Amino acid sequence: MTSQMPNPSYPEPVPSSEPRVASEFVYRLGDETNFAAVQPLWEKLRNFHASLPWCFAAEVRRSSFESRKQELLAKSVGGKLRIELVSTSPEAADIAYCISSVSAARAGEVDSLFIDERFRGRGIGGELLRRALAWLDSAGAISKSVSVAHANKEAIALYEHFGFRPRSMILQQPLDGT
Repeated sequence: MTSQMPNPSYPEPVPSSEPRVASEFVYRLGDETNFAAVQPLWEKLRNFHASLPWCFAAEVRRSSFESRKQELLAKSVGGKLRIELVSTSPEAADIAYCISSVSAARAGEVDSLFIDERFRGRGIGGELLRRALAWLDSAGAISKSVSVAHANKEAIALYEHFGFRPRSMILQQPLDGT
């Protein structure tokens, strides 16, 4: 089965109370009230990052959803926060999400993006990223960035496809000293 990239001229997402079906998936737009729906997917993302071949796996395993949620909420104070969820039907469990923010200083960021492994390669990540970038533009972001684990080669390739390029490298010592 070949995966097709979605049409780049997609319609704007609608509020979460009115889901829009795009191809075989339903994309629902939300805000900070949707964090509870994000949590099980974020925990899968954390487990995925912990499984990557890198020295930060133990730190990643210790991270909590609540602390990440609070970090995102604090960052978006005076700015804007957007959550988009994806499912296979309006009644089905969510299979993907993207969280984006614009800070009070108008710095835009794709903060977190995850697609359940059973649904990867179907264009969901590209569609979520396309929608997030359009929202960042409409929300007045003067810059757009994304942080990605250096060991997550598939995510890096996706972001590079959308024009992101390395600007700086942050080197960090693991807390466990490895």
